[in-house]
Amino acid sequence: MTDTTNSTTETRTDAVSASTRRRFVAGLGVAGLATTLPFAGSAAADETIVDETLDTASDALQETLVVFEENDQVDRLAELDLALGYHSFAVLPVGYTELTGEQLLAVADWDEVRYVSANRDLEYFNDDSRETTGADRVHEGEDLETAYTGENVHTAVIDTGVDGAHPDLERNLAANWQWVGDPLEQGVLWEDLGPANTDDNGHGTHCCGTVGGDGTESDGEYKGIAPDATLTSYSANLSLTLVTVVAAYDHMIERKQSGETDIQVVSNSYGLAEDEDYDPNDPGNVATWYAFEADILPVFAAGNDGPETNTLNFYTRGPHVLGVAATEADQTVTDFSSRGRSPGYDGVTNYDRETAFENHRAFYSGDDPDGSLGIYRNGVAAKGGSVMSTLNPTHALQATETDAEVFYGRLSGTSMACPGVAGCATLVVDAYYETHGEYPDAIDVLNTLEATAVEDVHDYTAESVGAGFADVYAAVERVEADDLADFGEATIAPGGE
Repeated sequence: MTDTTNSTTETRTDAVSASTRRRFVAGLGVAGLATTLPFAGSAAADETIVDETLDTASDALQETLVVFEENDQVDRLAELDLALGYHSFAVLPVGYTELTGEQLLAVADWDEVRYVSANRDLEYFNDDSRETTGADRVHEGEDLETAYTGENVHTAVIDTGVDGAHPDLERNLAANWQWVGDPLEQGVLWEDLGPANTDDNGHGTHCCGTVGGDGTESDGEYKGIAPDATLTSYSANLSLTLVTVVAAYDHMIERKQSGETDIQVVSNSYGLAEDEDYDPNDPGNVATWYAFEADILPVFAAGNDGPETNTLNFYTRGPHVLGVAATEADQTVTDFSSRGRSPGYDGVTNYDRETAFENHRAFYSGDDPDGSLGIYRNGVAAKGGSVMSTLNPTHALQATETDAEVFYGRLSGTSMACPGVAGCATLVVDAYYETHGEYPDAIDVLNTLEATAVEDVHDYTAESVGAGFADVYAAVERVEADDLADFGEATIAPGGE
C-alpha cells in the first residue's frame, strides 16, 4: 500500500491564498468567471497576485510576464501606452512586456488577468547512471521481449545549449534551438543552428549526453540512458530567465500541436530556490501544465540547496512534474540535493500526488478545490554525484575534472540526476510504443517510474527522495506486462521529522 502522508496543516490552497508571504495582492472583482472560462480557479475569483519583486510605485520600466485566463486575451496589452510593445506567445496564455508601476496596477485590475510576475532570474543546478538505474539491462533486452534504447521517442532538453557537432550527439540531434533575441524587438525567438556549438559552458551538452548520447567517441562506454532517442535542445544561455523558459515551452507545444515535432519528455536542470507554497498561476507552472496536457512529461532537478528541508526547487512542486533528487554511486542521497518539506513543517505540506493532481485539474477546470495543489517532496532519485557525460574540449566545465577523455567530463548536481531520469522516462515511453503502437499518457509514465522506484535504501525519507531510487528496468517490465501504474501504487519513503 502507498504511504500517502498528507500533512496539509492549513485549509488554504497553496500559494493561491491572499496570505502568501512574498506577494503583493491587488484587489480584483471577477466573480462568475470561474464557470465560463477554461482556466479559472479560486485566485481569479477574488484577487490577482502581483509578484512582490515588482515595484508598483516606480516609474521605471520592469520586465513583466502577465498570465491571462486565455491566450487570445493577451492582446489587451495593446490598450496600454507601452514604450516597447509586448509579446504574445502562440499557445500559452502569457504576455511579456515592460511596465511601469502604474501600468502594473492597471493590468492587475483587469478581470481576465490571473497573475503578474517579474521576469525572474533562474539558476542551473550545477560512474555509470545506466547501471545504477537498470538502463543497461533494458538496452540489452535482458529477460525482456526486446531491447529498448529510445529510438521511438523525442526528448527535449532546456539548458545552456548543446555542442551540435559532438560525436556522441550529432546523430540524434534533430534541432538545436538558440534563443536569438528580445521578444519585444522581433517576432522570431528561436533559430535552429544545427551542428553549431550553442553551449556557453558545457552544462547543456552534459545533460543532453546523459539523456541520449550514443557513446560514439568512447565505443559505447559513456553512452546515455536512451542512446537512440531523438533530441531537441533549447539553448537558454547562461543568463537564464523565466521568459526564456516560458518561450521554450510555448515553442515546443506549438510545434507539437502543428505536427512539426512530437516531443514526449522534457528535461529541466534549472529552477528557483525559494520556500514559497506552490502557485499554479506562476508563468513557469502554467507552461509545464500546458506541456503536460500535451502529453509532454516535464522532469525537473530538485535543486542543490540541501541538506536542509524546505529547499526544493519551486518548479518541482507541481503534481504533473517529476522532481529528481541526486545520489552518489552507492545510492546515498548527496548533501547538496534539495529536500522537500517535512511532515512537521509549520504550513502547507503534502506528499500525496493523487490528491494534488485532482485538485490541480479541478482548479484549471474552473472549480475551487479545497486542499493542496502541490506536492512538497521529490519524485524519485538518480545518480547525480560525479556523472560522466559529454563535453566539448573547449567548454569551461571541462576544466573542472582531470579525466583524460577530452569529449567527456564528470560533473555533480541534481542537474546531472535530472537528465538521467528524463532518459528513464524516454525508455518507458519507447517500450510502450514498441508494445502498444502508440504513446502513453504522461501521467502513466510518471506514476510507473514512481511505483517501481526502490524506497527502502539508506534510510530514505519522503522529503529527500520521494518514492525512491529510479529503476527503469522494473518500469519497462511493467510496460511489457501491460501494467502501467496508477496513483496509489508508489510506496513513498517515510517522512522525516
